[in-house]
Amino acid sequence: MFKLVVIIRVKADKAAEFEEMVKPLVKESRKEKGNISYDLLPDILHQNCYIVLEAWESDTALEAHKQTRHYLDFMESLNEYTNEPPTLHRVEPDKISLF
Repeated sequence: MFKLVVIIRVKADKAAEFEEMVKPLVKESRKEKGNISYDLLPDILHQNCYIVLEAWESDTALEAHKQTRHYLDFMESLNEYTNEPPTLHRVEPDKISLF
């Protein structure tokens, strides 16, 4: 099991549209085999910034996710809403623990 933290900075005039555009991605991703959780949250400290918190059972599940229509549609549309690529962080809690 691993977790992904994805940070997406959206153009100021596109935030409301982005929130609508991303709904199918969140809804359908939650249904996927191998998905443990999938949440999109606004960052309350940074305006027009969103955080995607994902947990996956395996790399195989994540790779299958990247082939789904809802993911491909999202990725194809993303440039309309951002000026920079998302920032991706991956953590594997069962492998490394600092505490």
